[in-house]
Amino acid sequence: MMTSKKNFQKKSIVQFFTLTFIFTIPAYVLITLTGLNIILSPEMVFSFIPVAVLAPISAALVLTYRKSGRTGVKELLKRTFDYKRVKNKKWFLPTLLSMPLLFLLSWGASDVLGLELTIPGVPLIAVPILLISFFISATTENIGWMGYAFEPMRERWGANKATLILAIIWMLWHVPMYLFTFPDSITIVAQLVSMMGLRFLITWLFLNTGKSVFIVIVFHAVYNVCMAVFPVSFVGNATIFIIAAIVVLAYGFKRVRSIA
Repeated sequence: MMTSKKNFQKKSIVQFFTLTFIFTIPAYVLITLTGLNIILSPEMVFSFIPVAVLAPISAALVLTYRKSGRTGVKELLKRTFDYKRVKNKKWFLPTLLSMPLLFLLSWGASDVLGLELTIPGVPLIAVPILLISFFISATTENIGWMGYAFEPMRERWGANKATLILAIIWMLWHVPMYLFTFPDSITIVAQLVSMMGLRFLITWLFLNTGKSVFIVIVFHAVYNVCMAVFPVSFVGNATIFIIAAIVVLAYGFKRVRSIA
């Protein structure tokens, strides 16, 4: 029975990632054609990112419907606002504040080291609108990544290995988009390294908040807002995020290791 369950989980995980990449193909094509100035202009590349982020939730909903029908789909979508899973409300503080703190540290360190900083293109007054927009996009991603895929991965491989595997797939999924949205290979690599660190921070919050997808969505949305409003050095971000991930791995995962 245990072997049968593991085989089903593995099949479900593989199907999810396969469908996610298949559903992202239209976005990859549109981004590539726009980036190469074949259709529209390269500045319009970001317009097709929303098409890409629909892929994880679409894959999760298709597979959930096949297994559990409409009831399963409703339960999965309810995870968007599953904040009642958070028994210890103190976890809302790191959810909301740790990302701005990490970006401030990155900004300060980058300035001291003389690293090139991007100029923020979004005024602070636009933050509420940005937060709503990024909450929606983070929902479409994390209903898939965390609401559907992560738990069976964690049961099969443990929290650390599951997070590493998910981080690598998440990075690879972003690469075709980054080729036309970032200026050079160093920036792309630095951003991918940041994502590796970010994925471990997401797992840390997820496991410490009763596996709340809502918490992950908010955290991801705040990250995207910070990317838009803070002066950013991608190399500085990569360094700070990896250090934060190491700290979380060394200390933050210990308290949840018994369930991981």
